[in-house]
Amino acid sequence: MTIPPDMESDLEAFDRSCDALASQFVRELETEPPPPILYHYTDDAGLKGILESGTLRLTDVSNLNDPSELNHGFSHAVEIINRRAAAGPLESKIFAQQFERFLIDGGIDTVAHYFVGCFSAAGDELGQWRAYADNGRGFALAFDTVLLEDAFVKASGSPTADGSTFRVVYDGATAAWMHTQIIDAMFHLISLPGARRLKSKTLHGYMDKLLTLTWVHCLRTALFFKHEAYKNEVEYRFHQLHAGPPHPAPEVKYRTRPYELVRYREFDWRANAAAALKKVVVGPAADKTKGALFVKECLHAYHHGPSVELTASAIPYRS
Repeated sequence: MTIPPDMESDLEAFDRSCDALASQFVRELETEPPPPILYHYTDDAGLKGILESGTLRLTDVSNLNDPSELNHGFSHAVEIINRRAAAGPLESKIFAQQFERFLIDGGIDTVAHYFVGCFSAAGDELGQWRAYADNGRGFALAFDTVLLEDAFVKASGSPTADGSTFRVVYDGATAAWMHTQIIDAMFHLISLPGARRLKSKTLHGYMDKLLTLTWVHCLRTALFFKHEAYKNEVEYRFHQLHAGPPHPAPEVKYRTRPYELVRYREFDWRANAAAALKKVVVGPAADKTKGALFVKECLHAYHHGPSVELTASAIPYRS
């Protein structure tokens, strides 16, 4: 199957325009410096595992704790393309239906492998304690942002192609605007085959590529955003992108969740940035004496980097 050169050129132009849109957005994000410290909330088993292994988990985006995170980000694109297709030709309606099936049918893994590690700039945030740290009985590990980022996005001092870091944006209007730009740049390409008498295989190849490009760019945009209701989380993400099928994601491991296998990759922070760990915070609902002793024992047994500060949450907690 060979897509005609002029049609291939139009697809490439669409791809470049979306790359430029994303690059401009990232540059605007980077005008605001990152928080000096990033916190990772976890329970006692998580604390032990992170210190014992020296690794942090990057979860497959399709297995995030709250699937609505991804659905919310992608919903803007679905709504926009459905609205455009409603007044468009038949082929645009078919395209919109296929686009909407993307998340439902697990289409993410057909285009690329996305893995995300989640941190917070908030070091003592009630919602984080409740959601991610055993209802306040867990811990928060505090990392130096610059040291941790350098370990994640660089290898031997040079930037890697698969890693990026960014703060999450809680702005639905901006997410919708970006998805509108993507779909506006794409929409006329749906009808491009038009009266051209393309062979069925060529036509399907062209439409599949257009769908894939649209999916990839809308998904990449969605990862930057969360619903405004989660604004207190002040989330900061470490993101890895790996080529999709036929290439498998490298070094994938699995953990269990009720009725589900969760895919993840490990980020070896201690091998490259042992000094990044600065502090451990004991949760507001924890037994402060036992919690502090547990942290000290874990640090003594597993962590051989620079000394780590130990503090306790200041929140007066009601479970």
